[in-house]
Amino acid sequence: MATSSQNCGVCDARHINKPSTIWCTECDEGLCTECQEHHSLSKGTRNHKVIPIIEYKQLPADVLKISQICSKHNQKFQIYCQMHECPCCSKCIVESHKECHDIVNLDDVILNSKTSNALSEIEETLVEVAENIKKIRENQQDNLSALKERRKEIEEEIEKTRIKINNRLDKLQKDLIKQLNVDEDKENSKIRRLISTLEKKEKEVADCQRNIGNIKQHGTHLQMFLSMKPIKENVSRKEKFLHSLFQGEDLNQNSLEYKINGAIQNIMSNVTSFGEVYIEAKPCDLVLSRKNAKQAQIMVPTVQARSIEDIQLRINKTINTQGQRVYGCCMLLDGRLVFTFRDERTVKVFNIEGSKDFEMEIPCGVFHIVNIGDTNTLVVTSGESDKQCLTIIDLERKLIKKTISLASQNYGLVLKDNQLIYSAYNKGIRMINLYDESSSDIVQEEMATEGYLATFKDNIYHTNRLAHTVTCYNFQGGIQWTFQNESVLDNPLGVAVDNDGYVYVVGFWKNNLVVISPDGQQHREVLTERDGLYNPVSIHYCGLKKQFLVANWNDQAHLFDFI
Repeated sequence: MATSSQNCGVCDARHINKPSTIWCTECDEGLCTECQEHHSLSKGTRNHKVIPIIEYKQLPADVLKISQICSKHNQKFQIYCQMHECPCCSKCIVESHKECHDIVNLDDVILNSKTSNALSEIEETLVEVAENIKKIRENQQDNLSALKERRKEIEEEIEKTRIKINNRLDKLQKDLIKQLNVDEDKENSKIRRLISTLEKKEKEVADCQRNIGNIKQHGTHLQMFLSMKPIKENVSRKEKFLHSLFQGEDLNQNSLEYKINGAIQNIMSNVTSFGEVYIEAKPCDLVLSRKNAKQAQIMVPTVQARSIEDIQLRINKTINTQGQRVYGCCMLLDGRLVFTFRDERTVKVFNIEGSKDFEMEIPCGVFHIVNIGDTNTLVVTSGESDKQCLTIIDLERKLIKKTISLASQNYGLVLKDNQLIYSAYNKGIRMINLYDESSSDIVQEEMATEGYLATFKDNIYHTNRLAHTVTCYNFQGGIQWTFQNESVLDNPLGVAVDNDGYVYVVGFWKNNLVVISPDGQQHREVLTERDGLYNPVSIHYCGLKKQFLVANWNDQAHLFDFI
């Protein structure tokens, strides 16, 4: 703008401060009442379009910054360069647009701009966007209400569960007290019978003593002599009675004791939470309004997919894994790296710098490993160990949280929508729910040992080291495609998929990393022994950082970045 809209531009030039009442869009300045009259009568300006200054101030701030005067040459814009999409004054054409061929008159370009189809499309798109924003806002408000309602339902479920537990414990307590009373009454009755017998014997002994005293005092020697034999026999019977008491169990000091049920003890020591609350993400089923294909293209631009030839990786760092027979690896959200060592039956965690943070011994064996999102939890398969199970590790507390028993050997493991999918050897490919431990079959056919898995969208990828194949299945177990080329991929093991659906597999004997196109039709070797791969076994792809972790069988792992 030439002048501030607050003051008259003509008066301003004469150092007079007067407020403007109108705005001339062609002169690009405000005018006071007196200057407006002269402006409307002057031959050069009488046909200029003016608007009240109040209306002018209603324009958006960005629009107010747009001037009809070239800021560089202080001349009015007259020409429009369609190649550079910019207005030009006569000097701009000479200085900067000599070679441009798409030069048109600015007045012709802007003549019908307020009624043009382009503006109509923009306005329609804005209406559409406003409708869609309203839909999304209402959808999210519904989500808030649903969350609140679900929270109440969960609270009720927790309360009902607590009542059931309390009722069950009350019944168990009542039964135990009843048994306690029965045992006490039984023992009391036994002791009282013994006491009654002892009191009787005690009275008989007292009578015997009194009789002996009377005979001694009042009887003759003959009477005393003849009475001694029956008295002796009577005393002998009393002694035998006493000896029988000591030899039997009647004199045992019985006491009531209490031993808590092991299951109750486990609840107090092993159950660390009442349950688990988690957020389950479900795709939004909201359908956006799209009035025509052109607008849809504006709203959702098409992204050109990468070519397999463009995929390149560059070494970021090398990690000394400090051990041999590495079969699994993964990257944590905080940048730490985790590896499994089969022969040592250990899981080792390394920090960002590559130094060992800590290690844990896993009693039932280790093979592959995955991280459960942001929960600081690891899940480890047991491979061909005698004890077939999944081991859940609490990273924060550095202890084994629990184990889940399985009905087969288990190797490669991947997490998909709160479900764990694992290669189950002779059981095929199986899926288990982490929360209720229910399981189901995806592929029911015998697999080779040491098979690895990856998922992407609706597909599962599985490697077979004996057949030298990589097979893509859907979640109904149907085969989508199979890649087999032993000259390129020999003994395939670890597999991963990037954000674009390209499949990466390590070849144990070829010391390489091969990328396969999403349709399984193309392939290319992207890493070799020259890049540090020697008997590579396991790989992990971090989509957030766009990095690959490749673990060799012995001693080293390498972190690669996409170029």
